[in-house]
Amino acid sequence: MRLALQSNCDQTKPDQAHQWLCVDLPFGQDQSFTPDHKLLPEWSQRIDDAGYRHVDQIRALANEDGFIHVDQLPQQRKRFRPPYRGQQHYLNHGVWVGMDEPDPEPFSVPDPAVHTPHEQAAMAERMYYTGVLKRAEPEPDKASVSRAPFNPSDHTVASVNTYLEWGAANDSERSRVLAAEMLGKKRQQILRNPKWKGL
Repeated sequence: MRLALQSNCDQTKPDQAHQWLCVDLPFGQDQSFTPDHKLLPEWSQRIDDAGYRHVDQIRALANEDGFIHVDQLPQQRKRFRPPYRGQQHYLNHGVWVGMDEPDPEPFSVPDPAVHTPHEQAAMAERMYYTGVLKRAEPEPDKASVSRAPFNPSDHTVASVNTYLEWGAANDSERSRVLAAEMLGKKRQQILRNPKWKGL
């Protein structure tokens, strides 16, 4: 496919006249972009519909004195209508329409504060129905798992001393374990450990 150049774009055809403008467009740092040749006719037509003309086309309209009457100037045929609803964002597409096509009535979001409680409840119900709001799910019954208290008699001396130092939540638990040891195996390596003195 030929490269669109000003010299080979027919200036009398709107879908060709501006194709050469779309060649080697700035795209990024030290990069350029030329769209697929199948898109160029539509892009050229869009530029023409928006009322843009090359200076040579305007110059050709001048009379022998070099004047151009405003009535001779080309007219804009299409305009861009932004998205009617939703975010004004490039991913929320608008539409190109004729210059005389009327715009739809503006859309406004209702303010719940100006509605009665009954109306607000109806609005909330619609929000639940459409999934915007989620109803609170009932909490399922859960079985609770409780661990049996630490019994020093079931463990070695090293395990009991480790539990007393790192596993016990507080001094009350340490005192309970030491009391159980006194009533049970009475192992001196636990009871006489200086770390538990005073408990």
